[in-house]
Amino acid sequence: MVTVREVGPRDGLQMAKPVMPTAAKLRWIAAMVAAGVREMEVASFVPPAALPQMADAAEVVRAVRAAHPSLRVVALAPNLRGAQNAAAAGAQAIILPVSASEAHSRANVRRARAEQVAEVSRVVEWARGLGAAAPSIEAGISTAFGCSLQGRVPEEEVVALAAELARAGADVVALADTLGYATPSQVRRLVRAVRAEVGAERFGNLHLHDTLGTALANALAALEEGVRGFDAALGGLGGCPYAPGSVGNVCTEDLVHMLESEGFDTGIDLPALIASREALRAGLPDEPLHGRVAAAGLPRTYRPARAAAPGGEVTPAARTRLPLEGLRVVEFSHMVMGPSCGMVLADLGADVIKVEPAPGGDNTRRLTGLAAGFFSTFNRNKRSLCVDMKRPAGIALVKRLAAEADVVLENFRPGAMEKLGLGHAALSALNPRLIYLSCKGFLPGPYENRAALDEVVQMMGGLAYMTGRPGEPMRAGTSVNDILGGVFGAVAVLAALREREATGRGGLVQSGLFETNMLLVAQHMAAAAITGQNPPPFGDKALPKPWPLYDVFDSADPGRQVFVGTVTTTQWQAFCAEFGLEALRDDPSLATMQQLAAGRPRILEQVAGVFRGIPQAELMARFERLGLPFAPIAKPADLFGDPHLNASGGLLPVEMAAGSGAALAMPVAGIPALPVLLRGGRTGLRRQPPSPGEHAVEIAREAGLEEAEIAALLADGTLHAGSRTAMAAE
Repeated sequence: MVTVREVGPRDGLQMAKPVMPTAAKLRWIAAMVAAGVREMEVASFVPPAALPQMADAAEVVRAVRAAHPSLRVVALAPNLRGAQNAAAAGAQAIILPVSASEAHSRANVRRARAEQVAEVSRVVEWARGLGAAAPSIEAGISTAFGCSLQGRVPEEEVVALAAELARAGADVVALADTLGYATPSQVRRLVRAVRAEVGAERFGNLHLHDTLGTALANALAALEEGVRGFDAALGGLGGCPYAPGSVGNVCTEDLVHMLESEGFDTGIDLPALIASREALRAGLPDEPLHGRVAAAGLPRTYRPARAAAPGGEVTPAARTRLPLEGLRVVEFSHMVMGPSCGMVLADLGADVIKVEPAPGGDNTRRLTGLAAGFFSTFNRNKRSLCVDMKRPAGIALVKRLAAEADVVLENFRPGAMEKLGLGHAALSALNPRLIYLSCKGFLPGPYENRAALDEVVQMMGGLAYMTGRPGEPMRAGTSVNDILGGVFGAVAVLAALREREATGRGGLVQSGLFETNMLLVAQHMAAAAITGQNPPPFGDKALPKPWPLYDVFDSADPGRQVFVGTVTTTQWQAFCAEFGLEALRDDPSLATMQQLAAGRPRILEQVAGVFRGIPQAELMARFERLGLPFAPIAKPADLFGDPHLNASGGLLPVEMAAGSGAALAMPVAGIPALPVLLRGGRTGLRRQPPSPGEHAVEIAREAGLEEAEIAALLADGTLHAGSRTAMAAE
């Protein structure tokens, strides 16, 4: 994996003469995040009088942190005050520029080089006082490869400066070719020397400009020396006012293309990145944009890299197609079960057309409260056809789609699709190869015509009994059967596709909500068969546990709890030694696991007393060092910042839709990806959840309708064509 940090919103914009409006900046940043950019330098905390383009720095950082929790937000600050302002706004990393050139340092930050090193030391000392909330402090050595004001900067001075910055406590030391004059051989020498001086783990991104057209060659040279992080700006924005002829930063699109073509995974969708130039043009219509790839278009031979196996080297993928690419699915669904099935198929590459009622679309869009997130969560990577199926022309259009589809998916009440003439018998007569999936409350049997909800089947299927306390059945805290029932529906579709390869024919498959619940409870049914007794509910506080610790505790931080377990005597002994509980460890009455389980009341009392004096972060660090099973007690909103989810590509930047005018806390939020890793990496976000009828016209054309026919359907309301702009206004 190679990190490409986008620096256009800071380094690129600072040289632009017109001031880009804040709202336009945020739209541009959102477009780049949607393309897969995971790290971005978004602002410079300098006096607005000196740089009016950055007068909104704090506002931009706060807005980006709120809207894009998966993005690592970086800011530049020339001094302590700027760093404090950047941290207060929410910047996760702060770059302090320190020029290798004495002349450039005095011209750029009005300080001698030694004074700026001292300023880095002051910032580091201040940041350490913030504890766990401290941002990373990066020292960026500008003019490292030469300076137009001073001339050549001896390489040994650059290495010595890097050593000074490391001693000053900078978390990261980076090099910048501010003028764009570096050559590959120079890059190799200096990168090798500085990495050896400060340590490979402390060496930051290489910041390349492209004045002499050597930036990509310099990036390749750095890759050969082990560098795995680069700065770049969309459209090659930027430049150095002290560099005659400067044309700005290396173009992000060109750098990503080169890296991916050479087999390095950047995690960035290059076509989407190129498309984000339109948001930049909208905000700065007169600013010239550069970039060879955008001008030439992606070659047909372009093959993006895929993620490497954990800990392994990145290698080019043998294929770029998603597993279900080329499969057409027509989805008639609402709420959760059907949409979650369609989401799985869409994430795996299928073209999923979501058929919605005209003109407002799926009623799930307008749900509020605990259901407010249903639509945004389960309808990514789909296209929307908004059509009035009460009209013959609407039904005719839908049947044309089904006649050419591979799969029809529905989760409406029993008989609803048959009443519309869209049942399995009718559609399979049109298309014998069609796989027809019905997601129902109950599979065929005595209950099949009953109305069902997730809560209903949890209650009747024993799950609520097992979740709650004795006499207080409680539903699980998510739509567990709906979601898993949708997944099993997708499994049934995949099995039917495999069967169709052998027979040439499709068929009817079903997934049942109640039956999904029963698989979840099967282990408890088996326990009842073995013991002759109902197992006790998990919510029973009096439920005996076979281990000394398997519990939730308060920490020293108000409201922050942790779960920890010790399930072997080895773990228990190490735990006691770590937390000063040797008296419990050496107590002869607590020598066996059975004795420890019996002694839980006094053990828990002492452990709770110790934990109440230790911050949550410290507890977890010590648990991890011991190899114990542990977890913070997290709330849903906490998970946007989860380091594992963010680092592993587990969160997708999905646009949120607010039901019934509800306020949006986050216009774009990190929503979990499918919990699978394929040979090509994690499944990603190709399409945002569609607005009602967003793709109606293109789908109608694909179904063979002429332009006049489409216009007539739009005019009489049979077809509704929405747009992303309309969705944003809802």
